[in-house]
Amino acid sequence: MRPFFPYYGSKWNIARHYPKPAHDLVIEPFAGSAGYATFYDCLRVHLVDADPIITGVWSYLIKSSAADIMSLPEMPEVGDCVDNYAISQEAKWLIGFWLNRGSATPKKSRTAYSARGDKAQLIWGPRAKKRIASQLPAIRDWTVTQGSYADSIPNAHANWYVDPPYGDKGRYYRKQFADFDHLGRWCTERRGMVVVCEGFGATWLPFRPLGDFKTTLGRAKESVFVQGAMTERTLFEAVA
Repeated sequence: MRPFFPYYGSKWNIARHYPKPAHDLVIEPFAGSAGYATFYDCLRVHLVDADPIITGVWSYLIKSSAADIMSLPEMPEVGDCVDNYAISQEAKWLIGFWLNRGSATPKKSRTAYSARGDKAQLIWGPRAKKRIASQLPAIRDWTVTQGSYADSIPNAHANWYVDPPYGDKGRYYRKQFADFDHLGRWCTERRGMVVVCEGFGATWLPFRPLGDFKTTLGRAKESVFVQGAMTERTLFEAVA
């Protein structure tokens, strides 16, 4: 699958560099746009996020039909606003992320920038709607919970993909996060395989360098921590 909506910090473009899921169930405790689960076409996924906008969009997508998506307004004109249409708030948020590519906050109005289709970049419109509608059957068994990672998820034997707001870039998210010591302990207590993302230089887990990757803001050095199901040698052969 390809992304259902653009989102700041999405890992879809570099998901291939992380180890493949080792269990049927994938849990993303900081869901965002679920770049890992979508890239690997995971069928059993539980998404958790503290931001009710994120969980609202996912709940809407999981329940929607292809006809629901295809009936959404395309908003072709610069200045057009989602509030001009009689659609649900969750649908407005979905469109809003497409209107504010690479951001953690959905936008209400079409701008000249969000109307640009240069470099083959997909914008909100008929093609985006067709992509979303065609992929809906693959997420029918996904579930979503709004809340904190610490108290919203049973410790299931699963593939845990943990992509929290990074210490130096978390200020761009609507929901702030700072308790990395607790998160580190929590991660090591999970059952199954745990994959944790971070930026270069983070020390709250014994991270290893993953690579230097292109992002919407330039380039970023990524690090990773992996526990369970794979030996360290196997992992770093896989991501080399």
